[in-house]
Amino acid sequence: MAIFPRIKLEKTLQVDDKTRLDGTKSYKSKDEAAITAVEIDPGDGAGYIDVYNADSDNWFLDYQYASAGDKTVQIRVTTDGSPTNVSTTLTVVTAAADYLFSNDADLVTHEPDILKWVTDGRDSFLNLHRRSQELIMAFLDEKGLTDSSGDRLTKAAIIDIEETRQWSTFLCLRLIFEGLSNAIDDIYSEKAKRYEKLEQQARNRFILRIDLDGDGDAEVGEGFLLSNVRIRRM
Repeated sequence: MAIFPRIKLEKTLQVDDKTRLDGTKSYKSKDEAAITAVEIDPGDGAGYIDVYNADSDNWFLDYQYASAGDKTVQIRVTTDGSPTNVSTTLTVVTAAADYLFSNDADLVTHEPDILKWVTDGRDSFLNLHRRSQELIMAFLDEKGLTDSSGDRLTKAAIIDIEETRQWSTFLCLRLIFEGLSNAIDDIYSEKAKRYEKLEQQARNRFILRIDLDGDGDAEVGEGFLLSNVRIRRM
């Protein structure tokens, strides 16, 4: 007999951003007694909260955190004996520490009803703005950009996020519509292709001033022209 608690969550979350702590993949072996309780502890002092539903296995907790820090999220599942629990860590950051290059207001400028597509358990696209930032930094890394010590650039090296705002906005919109698309030629696929073109244009159009020496300022000579094929030191 065995019980297998499972918890799915975002690895990084911004303060006051809604998230879903999802235990729906928890299960038991066939020879185990029926599940009678599923509880999730979000790790911020609230303690265990019962999310069990006898009529379905939609065992989740929608939640948001008021403070930054690492949160130890736990789930425990009970049948007819002692509960079995597992834990994992979620990192909550402030908006300043997150330092995202775009936000939902930027998306709404281009797609006024875009927020209706936010996934269940969330109330923003901050997760995709964060993914856009990761992809932008990965692009710069692939192009061989490093700081003055030869280390990979961090997001803090982007002194003025206004220079990456359009790039990040269009990249985020592309990710959203790619996720909605379920056919090669549906309307969402077409929107994704359109925003991919705008993303490339935005990426190529700007001279990106980067703090290469870590002094907090983008000085003369610390700029790059982005293009599809190369980056040129200015």
